[in-house]
Amino acid sequence: MLPRTRLAALLLLSLTLIPPAPVGAQSTPARPGVQASPRAGAAARPPAKREARPVGGAAARPAARAGERRQVAPRPEAARSKARAATPATPSRPAAARAASPAGGERPTPPPAAAAVPGALIPGALAGAAASAIAPTSPAMAETAALAGPFLPAPSPSGEAAPCEPRPAPVRSLEGFGYFLDPAFSRPDPRRLAMDEAAARPLRDWLALVQRALARHRRGEAGAAACALEAMDHWARNGALLGAFNLQGDYHRGWTLAGAALSFLAIREAPGLEPARVTRTGRWLAAVAREVRPRHDRRSEALISDVRNNQAAWAGLALAASGIAAGDRALLDWGMERLRGQLAQVDERGALPQELRRGAMALHYHLFALDAVAALERLAAANGAALTEAERDAFRRLRDFCLAAARDPVRMEAAAGVAQADPFLPEGASPLSRAPGLEIAAAAQPAPELDEALAPFRPYTSPWLGGEVTGWWRPGAPTPPAAAGP
Repeated sequence: MLPRTRLAALLLLSLTLIPPAPVGAQSTPARPGVQASPRAGAAARPPAKREARPVGGAAARPAARAGERRQVAPRPEAARSKARAATPATPSRPAAARAASPAGGERPTPPPAAAAVPGALIPGALAGAAASAIAPTSPAMAETAALAGPFLPAPSPSGEAAPCEPRPAPVRSLEGFGYFLDPAFSRPDPRRLAMDEAAARPLRDWLALVQRALARHRRGEAGAAACALEAMDHWARNGALLGAFNLQGDYHRGWTLAGAALSFLAIREAPGLEPARVTRTGRWLAAVAREVRPRHDRRSEALISDVRNNQAAWAGLALAASGIAAGDRALLDWGMERLRGQLAQVDERGALPQELRRGAMALHYHLFALDAVAALERLAAANGAALTEAERDAFRRLRDFCLAAARDPVRMEAAAGVAQADPFLPEGASPLSRAPGLEIAAAAQPAPELDEALAPFRPYTSPWLGGEVTGWWRPGAPTPPAAAGP
């Protein structure tokens, strides 16, 4: 038997004698700026085996042959997402970066820079691999027709179709900035808040474009629904929102997913849409939902935790709406669990303890939590996920407490122990002007007092609730009048 060193030398010599591949032979594209180099001592693989691995998992490589070095495969995207969700901070980042905290979550370790990475910068093979992650993985996806959206139908389109707006570049990854400076997450740093808004602006711009087309569809304009679908399908085909997201970036991804999935539910039944685009977009929404989920499946004992506060409700809405879009009952059920978890926390006054701990912003975050809870309640009603009488009573208490506190913030001050101040509300504006959740609750359980309070501030809109709110959510049964006293 030849010594190992001579054997290696002979193998290296044989590699140098292999003729170059003929023109047109397949190869795996290298990353931009990185020159691929073969491993010495490794046998050449046939071209058919050099396939791009899909994001979200790949088939295991067969066991190494005797004498061949084992190559450790990179962890799939889903595993990396779970690892990110389970790791609250990156030790290599400087301690000074831990000064601020994200909206509604535990104290993060913000990155040194924020950047939205457009899909146009993704190599073709990587974008294609990301798009392959949206293939169906659940048998329940065949039940699309059985899962219903929460909206009233739009009028039949008429007239000549207008051209679609130019599509924004897909955003694959995002690093946001935590901006709260205190343990109660009630004092935002204006500078870091502006940085976070700038980082997330590409997501907002894309969602605004989708919802402008949706608004045209609801006015009966021909071709508008196709424009909304085209913008969403463009992001689906380029694997948008399936890359790397830090803690604050993941919050933005969840809110954007909620708004996009609800917008999709509002247009998916429009006449003339391409079935392939409808199916692909629904599967993409579900793939993004599975990336959002791991963080909210973890255990957390933090006093204010995104596993229990308004962020849990928004994650539930994003996954439930995406599940309806893709026909995935498991995602819908996961969202329903978050709805029930929120209602189980409502105390006898109608308050949410997690949001009372937000100090001066307790009213702001009660209204923000109600936005997601009220929308989830409508998704539950549309799909036969009936609430118990205790849960319906908790929903009414939460609605009534939010209405009373929005009309008179002194009520929230008494409950939270701190005077209320909302830096996100324009000076002099009423909290009722930013209460789309109360508008959805008014549709779910109509009540004269609630309708009278909201009338001066209509119409309500919210990008994360699918755009236009007033007049489009399916109504529920009127709230029965209070029983007369003896």
